[in-house]
Amino acid sequence: MNSKEIKQHDAEQEQIARALDAKKRKKRLIRLAVTVGAALVVLVALYLILRRCGSGERPSYSYDPLSEDNGEGFVSQSVDFDIFTDEEYADKDLGVNFYADNVGEYFTVDDLEYASYQARLFVEYFDAAIRGDGKKLNTLFTDEYFENDGRPIKKYPDRFPMQKIYAIKVEKTGVGKTENTVEGTMIYEYYKVSFLIKDNNGAFRPDLPEPDGGSIPLIFDVITLKGISKINRISQIVYNK
Repeated sequence: MNSKEIKQHDAEQEQIARALDAKKRKKRLIRLAVTVGAALVVLVALYLILRRCGSGERPSYSYDPLSEDNGEGFVSQSVDFDIFTDEEYADKDLGVNFYADNVGEYFTVDDLEYASYQARLFVEYFDAAIRGDGKKLNTLFTDEYFENDGRPIKKYPDRFPMQKIYAIKVEKTGVGKTENTVEGTMIYEYYKVSFLIKDNNGAFRPDLPEPDGGSIPLIFDVITLKGISKINRISQIVYNK
């Protein structure tokens, strides 16, 4: 093989080598593109899952069960009916089981002097609801609750049918925060609230199963200022599917 043939052979080999390198680079780029694409798919899926699970954000307005169209089928009951004439209900437990900061306590209207501001709020709230005392009930909410971020909530009538509420459970659902205001130190806390209603008449929680069908817990945002606790917002609990 003369020098000219050798040079031609070397040139052909170099061309073949470049072609092979180009093919290898193309394969690497394809694998990289596939890997990046798969990673993006995973990231998007993860984002959607996390978004579905919720970021802890809730609507700025309250849930108002009385504004919902829940149909009919409730027990007919006049505003003058005394629910304590129902002996079966009179034997129910009407106290508030209150859990906060890993401590469980039990309160009735006779224990208010021993209750914290927050526990006292819930005892008074359920006592007013049981007695159908809308005038008292309205004093347990902040003005912001009724303004409801532009979606006004109607106040309870001074009197409404008494509620056969029992099996009350209130659980603090997280560490509260404090804020210094011109009026004093304001404490924000969140409570999961559940209870049952016997013979639901639909005047207080028409969203509950009727009758005695169970409880639909809600989250109550509670603000405490100068020794007085009030309900600032009520939210539904969204369960992930």
